[in-house]
Amino acid sequence: MKTQVSKETLFNYFAGRATALQKQAIDEWAKDPINREVFFECLVAWESQNSQFMADDRKALERHRQRMLDQQPETATSQLSAPGEPITHWLNPGRLRWMIAASISLIVLLGGLFFKDDLLYTTYSTAYGETRTVKLADGSQVTLNANSSLRVPRFGFGQKTREVVLLGEADFSIKHLPNHQRFVVQTHNNFEVVVLGTEFLVNTREKAKKVVLNKGKVQLLYQEGETSKQLMMKPGNLVTFDQTGRVSLKQTPNPQEFTSWKEHRFVFDGTTLAEIGTLFKENYGIDLKIPDKTLAQWTISGAFKAYSAEELIETITSASNLTYRQQGDTIVVTQNQ
Repeated sequence: MKTQVSKETLFNYFAGRATALQKQAIDEWAKDPINREVFFECLVAWESQNSQFMADDRKALERHRQRMLDQQPETATSQLSAPGEPITHWLNPGRLRWMIAASISLIVLLGGLFFKDDLLYTTYSTAYGETRTVKLADGSQVTLNANSSLRVPRFGFGQKTREVVLLGEADFSIKHLPNHQRFVVQTHNNFEVVVLGTEFLVNTREKAKKVVLNKGKVQLLYQEGETSKQLMMKPGNLVTFDQTGRVSLKQTPNPQEFTSWKEHRFVFDGTTLAEIGTLFKENYGIDLKIPDKTLAQWTISGAFKAYSAEELIETITSASNLTYRQQGDTIVVTQNQ
């Protein structure tokens, strides 16, 4: 028969009022991944009702460790000793296992309180050279470009909130909900995108911050100096941010080209080799070295299909009569002699 754990029992556990048997039952019950989700939901609910509780993780762990060291264990057998002689106690194996399990449970619980963001949010990420498509709980779809991450609320997404945090670059296809709930893409670059239902790209990378609207309508909220500003974007609008945070708006005839990386296509339109070097660094973690400063300003135009950094540099150099050599995570590009 499966163990059943009530919300009240979990609240007592979080408050430190659970009995030894209840703790054991919760330990067993929480091994199931589905139950762990319920565990975290109850933890969030309990914290919201007990906001005055501030866990001092290090002190709590130290007190727990000290109790484990000082605690006198139950004895299965003991030997009588003369006054002044030490008494030897034999630890019951079952109790030893329980003490170890209790220690692990407490560390997991306190660790959860300390790393609350890991409990409250799910983070989707991609490695260098990897793209990934994620379907969110509200039916929206997000495709992450390489070296990017998306943080999504673990609980209540699509009900209480639809706010996500993006680092890197991603293409969004947002589902419109019957209650017209807005979808917000937050960034760490003094701007965020507010939408009701649309398709758009957001790039938060330092040298390529941009928002491209493919379909629908979005509101761009941003900070320019000390002033908070907003901009309503229309399909085909491209908004870029320079190094000082200033905004530039223009119309692009083919907004879908900005998401060609989803099909492993790279579209360049008068793009310098130096700018392509930034792409290699951000998408593949590879340094593109161009010793000749004049060569670094050569421009490339065209669409190139490539599934890896090696394929891309091979295609670019072949089409431009250039040569390259790779040394670990560095590619050096020179002119053919």
